[in-house]
Amino acid sequence: MPDATRGFVRSLSNHDLVDLKMGPMVVNAYHLFLQPGMNSIRKAGGINKFMGWNGSLLSDSGGYQIFSLIHKNPKMGKITDKEVIFKSPFNGQLHVLSPEKSIQIQFDLGVDMMVVLDDPPPNHYPKEKIRKAVERTIRWAKRCRVEYDKQIKKRKIKNAQRPLIFGVIQGGEHKDLRKYCAESLVKIKFDGYGFGARHLDADGKFMGKILKFTADLIPENSLRFALGVGTPEDIVRCANFGWDMFDCVIPTREGRHGRLFLGRRGQRLIRE
Repeated sequence: MPDATRGFVRSLSNHDLVDLKMGPMVVNAYHLFLQPGMNSIRKAGGINKFMGWNGSLLSDSGGYQIFSLIHKNPKMGKITDKEVIFKSPFNGQLHVLSPEKSIQIQFDLGVDMMVVLDDPPPNHYPKEKIRKAVERTIRWAKRCRVEYDKQIKKRKIKNAQRPLIFGVIQGGEHKDLRKYCAESLVKIKFDGYGFGARHLDADGKFMGKILKFTADLIPENSLRFALGVGTPEDIVRCANFGWDMFDCVIPTREGRHGRLFLGRRGQRLIRE
């Protein structure tokens, strides 16, 4: 699923996407909440009408922004067990995002699939710090599930029309933490489960053993979502491990910069 983060795919029109026979795409709850804002999207009748797009959409919760903005630069916000306080990269204004608010935003977007708010720590963090992120992710997942059920009832959405909801398995490179997180999320019950945080270690190496281990923890009848996986070889590797779904900025970003992925004798080449 290519990322239409702010409600569009850069450099491509909707006609281009139709010609490509594009399937599901990913939008971002946090970025759309900032710009253009939920009032504009609600007035349009949801994100599909706002985009002029009839295809399926999945919304990310804003969890990855906890990683990319706050974990990487603590000056950009604060993470508490209750909520996340973001400092807007546009004007410095503070915005509060709780698990409940993230789910409410995603329902207002009107997407087909949504993700719970999670805390994705960098893989180089000490184990105890990653453990705290796992505990927070589980607590937030419970709150997201409660709010999800409330919104289904409040909006009178029938079971056949309800959006799918995904939990996200954290734990870094630690199998025991991944197992604990997965088992806790399965008890809460979601339609699918994602691989949380980066799929590369601190040295940039593909975490194949952890990806396979985590995929095997997910029930057979549930979707497996490898968040952030986007290079052709990584998609193939993860698919062989049992992962079903992938999203990344790579497909559109690389194409936008004039690069192609070419398979030749089993090797990947990038030609500019």
